[in-house]
Amino acid sequence: MDMQVLRERAGLSRAEVAFRLAISETSVRNWEAGRTEPTMTPKKYLDALRLFKCTPEELAAASEKSINQRHKRKPGRPKRFPDDQVTQLSSSPG
Repeated sequence: MDMQVLRERAGLSRAEVAFRLAISETSVRNWEAGRTEPTMTPKKYLDALRLFKCTPEELAAASEKSINQRHKRKPGRPKRFPDDQVTQLSSSPG
């Protein structure tokens, strides 16, 4: 289960989560997309557990899954540098 599934399971929209936790909707979107991990004060953390109706383990696993999904290379996705460019860059005098 990822962050979006956790939110949807609780029957909440991104806007509702943002409002109830007093954070931006962009923060919620970034959590779900795996761009950032939730960082919260202890009080806000407890509020999030109540809001998502989950255990600390479920929240941690959902956050980790969102981050891992973001960083998996999709099939057919081009590499950042072709192999020959990397060789050229590493062997060029500097």
